[in-house]
Amino acid sequence: MTLLFLSLAGIIAIIVILVSAKFIKAGFDARGEVKEEQRKEKLKQEDEEILDKLKEKNLSPEDLKKIYEDLQKKK
Repeated sequence: MTLLFLSLAGIIAIIVILVSAKFIKAGFDARGEVKEEQRKEKLKQEDEEILDKLKEKNLSPEDLKKIYEDLQKKK
């Protein structure tokens, strides 16, 4: 009798996991997308701050070209 109840509990647990797995996966995917959006927004803000600092320095076109080439090498 105990074996019957344990096997029934196991079957119910497996069914619950299988049914909810789709929604759990969707939650993980959504969380990943949110983190990616936050990372992109942070990079965008950092880029804007760098551009503002460069504008304040009144660099020559040659200096700007050198900075641009250095950035391209890093990517």
